[in-house]
Amino acid sequence: MKFILKTISYIVFFIAIFIALLPKENLYFMGVKKLYREKIELSQTSIVDNYFGLKIQNLNIKYENIDVADISKLDIATYIFSTKIDIRNIIVNSAFNKFAPQTIRSINISHSILDPLKIDISSKFTQGEAKGYVDLLNRVIKIDIIVSRSFRSKYRQLTRVLKKVKNKDKKREYYSYEYKF
Repeated sequence: MKFILKTISYIVFFIAIFIALLPKENLYFMGVKKLYREKIELSQTSIVDNYFGLKIQNLNIKYENIDVADISKLDIATYIFSTKIDIRNIIVNSAFNKFAPQTIRSINISHSILDPLKIDISSKFTQGEAKGYVDLLNRVIKIDIIVSRSFRSKYRQLTRVLKKVKNKDKKREYYSYEYKF
């Protein structure tokens, strides 16, 4: 019994040290290069590499030299059993006003080793919130969006694409989006 406990503690310690010493900035820049091949450019003002994560400030996203969005803060935290990505204060370019809210307060993405085939997503924006997941096994992205009446009238083109669902329990309507990749 002591041997098993000792072995497990060594493995956990090794994984923690591996995560802490992993060159996270280099992995980030490798990802930026891969996105650049797809015509997506990321530019930032500061990157801070801490032991279990990476913090990026003032990130600008461009697609084919068109400004898409500005992100004030992006935190990536990797722990032994889970990874969390926290994106704060997203300002979408005004050219996309008919398709998306101009300001998104937060997007939270989390993945756990305990459920390795599912990635959870939640978001809060000015006139509503969204919750969803990515199912890696079935290759499906599903997002449920609860919005206000003003959101429905302002983003009519977006709500036409989404499927309207009525929740029987709360008697509240929400929109659903499903994409198979």
